[in-house]
Amino acid sequence: MMTSFSLAAWMQALLLAGCHMALVMVTVPIWIGLLRWMAAMMEGERRLPDPTAHWRALLQAWRQVGVRSAAGAQVTAVAPWLALAAGMVAALLVPSFSIGMPGSDLSDVLVVGGLLEMAFLALVVAALAPGLARPGHAGLRVVAGGIMIQPVMLLACAVLGMCLPDGTLAGLVRQAHVADMNLVRVPLALVAGALVVAGVGEGHVTALRLSAAMLEDLAGPDRAVARYAHDLLAVVWMMLARDLIWPEGIVEPDILPRGRVLVPMLVAVMLWVAHMLLACGGVAAIRVFVVSGPLHAGWRAGLALLCAIMAGVLLFAGRGMG
Repeated sequence: MMTSFSLAAWMQALLLAGCHMALVMVTVPIWIGLLRWMAAMMEGERRLPDPTAHWRALLQAWRQVGVRSAAGAQVTAVAPWLALAAGMVAALLVPSFSIGMPGSDLSDVLVVGGLLEMAFLALVVAALAPGLARPGHAGLRVVAGGIMIQPVMLLACAVLGMCLPDGTLAGLVRQAHVADMNLVRVPLALVAGALVVAGVGEGHVTALRLSAAMLEDLAGPDRAVARYAHDLLAVVWMMLARDLIWPEGIVEPDILPRGRVLVPMLVAVMLWVAHMLLACGGVAAIRVFVVSGPLHAGWRAGLALLCAIMAGVLLFAGRGMG
């Protein structure tokens, strides 16, 4: 009897993971297209980009003939796929509409951030491996800007370690369903803002040019996979921020009645879509109105650190008053 129950639980976890990954992987280019469309609208551009054009660009790049430079061909053949694999594992650990998926006990922010950094470095290696000037220079500039995520991640993990019982996103969701979150809601929102500001570079013209220059030596499926992995990293950062701000929108299957699971799941999926739309709008607004200009990388680093420090200060102040 115990074996059949365990098998049913495992099958449910696999089904949830499959639905979660399908939902995330299919919508990644759509979120990036919407983010760019929102940023262009906020900037007042007359011709707004088509939100679905990014999907078509990825498909067109996939259909092209793949060509690799002789220098670093073995590295450029593996690095984009490594970045995609690390991004997919990170996406699996960040719940969208439900917890209870395989690996939920590993959904620590430090683990997720480490996987996203691994994917980021794999894309940089793919740009540096051919030894060409333009992609290499763009890769070095991106690395210099990506260094700012390290202190932000350390502060974020320290704050989340004090906020969460077991330090995982699954634990946060369980706590949100049974306990009062008012004491830690503002610190969690500030941590989410810090991670989004530091981790997501979409929506800014300079960041788009650098990412395009990094991948200009790739062609065919390698280029399509690298571009998709780059987009996946931004979406996972936004998903992580969404889970920290709205953990109540995620369903816990174990507490639902057996015959009434479908409706709460569908509601959770619609909430996830609405929250991701808000996340795209928030990122676009930050890029256009807060950290725009030639020194946007420095503004991003300063704002992210400020949000993380303020989260720690408010958490200590709230506990001291409590």
